[in-house]
Amino acid sequence: METTVQRTAGTDSALLAFKLIVFGVLLGTALYAPRENSDRAFRLLDLMTGTPEPPAPTPPVRRRASDRRG
Repeated sequence: METTVQRTAGTDSALLAFKLIVFGVLLGTALYAPRENSDRAFRLLDLMTGTPEPPAPTPPVRRRASDRRG
């Protein structure tokens, strides 16, 4: 007959194994996948660590043709 402590230890080790597998897949994707998938995996890894996502770059200011003449 299993005790509560034995069931908890089994559940904890299964959860740890699952987390390690997910982390390994993400890390492998971030390092070896095509660029688009790699960028997404790195963003997900940042999200898991709790660091905020950097702000999006601002688009360059386009000048009108009339402003270029002088």
